[in-house]
Amino acid sequence: MFFRQGDAMNYLKVKHWSQFQHYKKRTPPWIKLYNDLLNDYDFIRLPDASKLHLVLIWLLASQMENKIPNDTDFIKRKIMVEGDVDLKPLIDNNFIEEYSE
Repeated sequence: MFFRQGDAMNYLKVKHWSQFQHYKKRTPPWIKLYNDLLNDYDFIRLPDASKLHLVLIWLLASQMENKIPNDTDFIKRKIMVEGDVDLKPLIDNNFIEEYSE
C-alpha cells in the first residue's frame, strides 16, 4: 500500500484498549489477558483462526501504541502467521476498528 503525502493513512485500533491495558510506556513486556474472555459470547463465536489473530493483534497493538496500519500483509508479517488474516470478523464483532488520520 503506497500513500502520497497528504493522503489519509488508514489504521486499526483495538477497541477499549485503555480499559484493559494500563501500562504507561510503549512496548510492555506483557499484556493483560483476562480469563473472562472465555465467557465472551462474541469471542466464542469467532473462527479459531480469528481468535489467534486477535490475541496476536493485541500484542502488536501494545508495540504500536494501538495504531496499527490497516494493511493485512503488514499485519500478517508482524504477527508471524501463515495464510490469510481476515480482519472482518474482528471488526464486525467490535474487537478492532478502522480509522483514518
